[in-house]
Amino acid sequence: MSQKYSFKLPAFLRALFLIFSAAVYTAILGPPALVSCFLGRSRRWPSFFQGLWADWLLWTNRIPVRLEGMENLRKDQPYILVSNHASILDIPALISAASFPVRFLAKKSLFWFPIFGWVLYFCGHILVDRKSAQSAFRSLKKAPSLLKKGISIIVFPEGTRTPDGEMKEFKRGAFLLAQHSKFPVVPVSIIGAYEVLPRHGWCCWPGTIQVRISEPIPTRNLSHQESRDLMRRVRETITENLKKGRAEQEVRDEERGERPEDRMEDAGERVQAPQC
Repeated sequence: MSQKYSFKLPAFLRALFLIFSAAVYTAILGPPALVSCFLGRSRRWPSFFQGLWADWLLWTNRIPVRLEGMENLRKDQPYILVSNHASILDIPALISAASFPVRFLAKKSLFWFPIFGWVLYFCGHILVDRKSAQSAFRSLKKAPSLLKKGISIIVFPEGTRTPDGEMKEFKRGAFLLAQHSKFPVVPVSIIGAYEVLPRHGWCCWPGTIQVRISEPIPTRNLSHQESRDLMRRVRETITENLKKGRAEQEVRDEERGERPEDRMEDAGERVQAPQC
């Protein structure tokens, strides 16, 4: 679902405020979160601070998150959550949606962001060097210990955000982790995040983000053939939910008398086709 939008001042100002608020909340919550990483082994406080950061960011920027399917998960069971990566907003949306501790598989270069990157590292997020397969493998070996502590792991198997709104090919890291750790895999579909904040351009548009959580797929007793088909099965589930979510959004827009592009309007201004 590739869409390109024109530059609009209100949407540009929304993007600036999003960046500003993210920086402010990181500065406020980062230091206590960093300290909490060294207090105890429960990881309860780091999860509290990252949840607070995500909730504040989404609330002050008026970006609602609609969650579906949380009833499919048990709070006492850690999972490997495998999601499409539509926007940088996927991260706060997933943190806000999760009712249990989560950590991300993220790129190692984020460590060099003051406070934010340090919190990621010391709070147990898995930072992977994409340029070195050997280094990435060593990083992945940390994941089972987190899962055994009751902390779920979120993986974006595309490796990076989509440039055009369409889901890209998956990498095998998350599925190799699932096969070796034997923890359930949960397909997660994020709908609407790309329309709110696409990868390219400097505009943040009004809209709602949907997070759809599918039923967990057990990996403990998978046969060899089922293990090989795991990635295909997860990808198909995410794709199907993306199609359903987009179709339902179009129906809701029609019921409100809106056109698809109307969701990209800000302060009554039309959004045109050229790229932002």
